[in-house]
Amino acid sequence: MAKSDIFFIVASVGVMIVVLFLIPLLTQVKKTVEKADAVLDKINNELEPLLHNATEVSGELNILSKNLNEKVEHADEIIGTVQQAGDSLLATANLIKTTATPLIVQIGAFSAGIGAFTSFFKKSEPTERRYFDE
Repeated sequence: MAKSDIFFIVASVGVMIVVLFLIPLLTQVKKTVEKADAVLDKINNELEPLLHNATEVSGELNILSKNLNEKVEHADEIIGTVQQAGDSLLATANLIKTTATPLIVQIGAFSAGIGAFTSFFKKSEPTERRYFDE
């Protein structure tokens, strides 16, 4: 036997050992790829309805957002109207205060003067009955 024959025998045995180790590895890789393919198919089948539902929810949220914006704008208008009414009431109250206060003071002063006048004349009337005459 020549050296080349021994080399070919060793090489053949080495290739057979490598092939024997590669066969289970390749079988496992094939099973893994098949399982991954099955999982991807399942995800694809479940993802489509989920995306459809997400699209519907997004549309409904968009409609709700528009309605909410309209309500907020309407509330802003109402708040503006209430603020104008409050400003008008404040101006009216100030006007009444500046106009009515002097008039009320004059009426009070006149009333106090009449009260003082009448009490003065009530004191000057002689009393018919005295305490010590009993």
